[in-house]
Amino acid sequence: MRKQATVKDIAKAAGVSVTTVSLALRDKQTNRISAATRQKVMSIANEMNYHPNLAARALVNKQSNILGLLIKTLLNPFYSELAQDIIDRAQESGYRVITCSVEDGVDKHQADVRELVSHGVDGLIICAALLDDKFVFELVEGGLPVALALRYVNEELGSPSADFVGIDNPRGAYLAVEHLVRMGHRKIALLMGPKNTSTGQDRLQGSLVCLENYGIELDPRLVVDGDFTRRSGYETTRDLLGQEVEFTAVFACNDHMALGVLDALGEAGLTVPQDVAVVGFDDIEMAGLPGVGLTTVSQKKTVMGRVAVDILLSRIKMESMETVRRVVLEPKLIIRDTCGFRARGSRYDATVSSQAKT
Repeated sequence: MRKQATVKDIAKAAGVSVTTVSLALRDKQTNRISAATRQKVMSIANEMNYHPNLAARALVNKQSNILGLLIKTLLNPFYSELAQDIIDRAQESGYRVITCSVEDGVDKHQADVRELVSHGVDGLIICAALLDDKFVFELVEGGLPVALALRYVNEELGSPSADFVGIDNPRGAYLAVEHLVRMGHRKIALLMGPKNTSTGQDRLQGSLVCLENYGIELDPRLVVDGDFTRRSGYETTRDLLGQEVEFTAVFACNDHMALGVLDALGEAGLTVPQDVAVVGFDDIEMAGLPGVGLTTVSQKKTVMGRVAVDILLSRIKMESMETVRRVVLEPKLIIRDTCGFRARGSRYDATVSSQAKT
């Protein structure tokens, strides 16, 4: 294997000092060396296929230009799409991203975070926080720049605050359930996420408030806990069908579970939306594909990813030391085919639409 060229190798070939080479490679605008010398050094560096030692540079500058990203799993399309948006924004700003997917459990989260920090990251974006992840506050108190995205952590008096960007989850769930109610549905199954996450908790809250506002009594059997996976959407729907509990619509609180709902309904010989209407949450790319056409709530993941990076970089550069940033994005209902709205001529049930409590 060919030995990688070093600054000393370039200096020897160019007939200049190591300091001159370092200046030429580091600062294009410096007046300490001539333009001709700099051009000579850069030309030789290119010929030698020189690449800077990022680890060594980090030790000198105390900065690695690397961000850590903690997500739940790349198997969920939403997380992979959000991760890509974060990576793209980081690269635009001159940073690389190390990504780590985590398992459930606060202890496991702590181990994964320590693994990322051991790589010398300048800051951390956490998209997989649990409500009781107090370890987040230990990181903030320890001086590591942290930005929470997608999920927040319950704060206690006396604990430091963490920057956060995410969607208004209660409102997003409210929009999804209200859409089904206004179409005339009364028996709506709610496939919820884990209650130890802010996304699972908040989307349940928004769903229940909507039903209450419209005076709809909820059958407890129609509220089912899932784990945000496609398999849980499939299995919980099969269980509902097996119980012979009546429902005409399903709100799955993420698109991955909604795809599992569609799988189970199709397997049971039911058609969507004629027999059962389905609405998801996330607006992953797959949701808009022909043959899927999933009605869903957009989380604006591109905006979320870019804002998360910008907030973290502002913290790393110590531009916002005196403020804590909380960015809450407005959700948007994306109407496609699985809810039946288009099929009925894009109209709501007039009687239902006027029944919401003020």
